[in-house]
Amino acid sequence: EHRGIQTGEDELTRSEELLRHRASLGDPTVAGLNTTVLDGRSLCHSDLVGACAAMPFMALKRVVIVEGFWSRFESVEGGKGKGRAPKVSEADQKLMVAIKETLRTLPDTTDLFFSESRALKPSNPVFAALPKEPGKVETRQFTLPRPRELAGWIEARTKSKGGTITSQAAEELGRLVGGELRQLDQELDKLLAFVNYARDVGIGDVHSVVSASQPDDIFALVDAIGMRQKPKAMQALHSLLNAGAAPQYILSMIERQIRILLQIKEMKANGVSTADIQQALNIWHSWVMEKNISQAQNFAQSALLRFYSRLADVEQETKTGVMDERLALDLLVTELAA
Repeated sequence: EHRGIQTGEDELTRSEELLRHRASLGDPTVAGLNTTVLDGRSLCHSDLVGACAAMPFMALKRVVIVEGFWSRFESVEGGKGKGRAPKVSEADQKLMVAIKETLRTLPDTTDLFFSESRALKPSNPVFAALPKEPGKVETRQFTLPRPRELAGWIEARTKSKGGTITSQAAEELGRLVGGELRQLDQELDKLLAFVNYARDVGIGDVHSVVSASQPDDIFALVDAIGMRQKPKAMQALHSLLNAGAAPQYILSMIERQIRILLQIKEMKANGVSTADIQQALNIWHSWVMEKNISQAQNFAQSALLRFYSRLADVEQETKTGVMDERLALDLLVTELAA
């Protein structure tokens, strides 16, 4: 397949699927040169056509990824805005027609994927824009495991890494970390290294190795950025790095946090209750929800959108190898907190 729409809150699996496609291009340097990531919130037809029509460089194919275009047209749930779909401008309507034609005539040398951070409802205009020919576009949904499914996900993920974990340890790890799959994946790497892949990961190993402080550090980092407290922001960043957090994980968590704050502000403005927001965002712990609501009140929506746009730029720079991940993080936090 070389046309796809990938949706859902399971950012980890979506990212891995896209990385798999990039890896198929061959050498990482060549793959970086043949990968284009477009921000769907500011997508224009000429950029999309130009990226799709470009010939691969020293490879058989190139990959084009459009992030967050179709999510813009999702209807609001709950409250006074229930069922209200965002207005589709005339320019966006023309763009959708052009996208349909691009999907239909996409050259065999280009793989095109739309990546959305949420599931799309059947009313979303994406489904009207899809070519009707069978097999033209593959649509895949990546859903987060439900709370009762999380331990099973942890056990399966551990097995895929070449290790094993007891059921009790999997339950405890899920209780400590919650449903953030990227953090769970990182904790599993630490746990398997701790037992040297020589035995099952047990509940004692989880208590010895797993840090429950990282969500607080992410809150502290985003708070410090919002209050323009550069020393505190850098301290929170380096606290995460020193605790073993991978730069790409930190970037994804900051992006996730900014996205959550934007969604909270939007839903609060439409009269959605806190309980409905918590369910919609799949936030399990009430104290996390309270912190999110408090933090959302400290940011103007324009500032959150600026942060989110800058994060997209940095993510593209690091994924394509233009900039070292740790250096990119330092520069990003320095810039946003200045």
